Amino acid sequence: MTLQSFSFAAQSPDAPDGFGTYHDLYAHGSDVALTGEGFYARFQAHRFPRMVVFDRHLNGLVHSRGAARVRRDGFDHVNLHLLLAGRLSGGVPGDEVRVAPGEILLFDTTRPQSSRADHAHVVTVALARDPVEGSLRGLRGFHGTVLPEASGGLVADLMVSLARRASAMNPRAAAGAARALTTVLAAVLDDRTGLGFDPDTEAQLVLLRRERAEAFIATRLSDSTLDAETIARGVGVSRSVLYRSFSEDGGVANVLRLRRLESLRACLRRPSETRSIAALAFACGFGSESHCNRAFHAAFGRPPGQFRADLQRARASRAGIADARSQLAAWLCELY
Repeated sequence: MTLQSFSFAAQSPDAPDGFGTYHDLYAHGSDVALTGEGFYARFQAHRFPRMVVFDRHLNGLVHSRGAARVRRDGFDHVNLHLLLAGRLSGGVPGDEVRVAPGEILLFDTTRPQSSRADHAHVVTVALARDPVEGSLRGLRGFHGTVLPEASGGLVADLMVSLARRASAMNPRAAAGAARALTTVLAAVLDDRTGLGFDPDTEAQLVLLRRERAEAFIATRLSDSTLDAETIARGVGVSRSVLYRSFSEDGGVANVLRLRRLESLRACLRRPSETRSIAALAFACGFGSESHCNRAFHAAFGRPPGQFRADLQRARASRAGIADARSQLAAWLCELY
């Protein structure tokens, strides 16, 4: 038995299977627009355990995930874009960078992002977050980072091999390959000097403090009494230093609230999760169900009970449907 795969090809935006079909394929996770530069798109997708691998040839396309979409769709995985040929640029909207062939652009799907492809051959890996974070904390801090070929070359080699050999790979080998990629990626990201970080700069010190604080928060998220003073004491910094580390994200209390909301949303996305909303709210560190409901509604536009019900209806409507759009959406949902 081999991996599940599907292909797509379009050479003209006006063809029956042109840009409109491509747009619909990505509707579940990205806003797609034409640049007017002669659209074409060809790709093959392969479903690995907790990972989806794409081998794509793209031209005249912009993909974007704005803040509203990030809040709405609940994606919580990592995308790695390896440029093999052509032109690719991307990053945080308004701060995009050019990617050179052989380099990898890393995106965190919980953050706004945009990218543009022109005559580009790109291997993309959509990777579940938790296997990487099992070896590396602070993954969110790498959003928009470009891994140079000198340090990310082994990751790139694995990505290319996965794309080329997926059609002949059995599920057991695929599972091992997915684990190997996450292990190597975590090791590359952990070696910050290879990514151009200077450990002696103030900016790097702030980032390291932030990562220690994020790790402390993650291990104690269920504690409803967790606050800035406890976090500062736990990571060995003053409250003022801690506040500066989180200033760009609205402060420590705001980040703590967001992490609890993200944890709750991740629980609600799991088909196997059967606990009540109240039980999940307390497990994620909320002091009360009512407070949890208000915060979740404010962040994601609907209360947690409706969020769960909408997901259940969407899964039921996709059951038994074999079209590529539903298949791709189901594969990406498995990453959470």
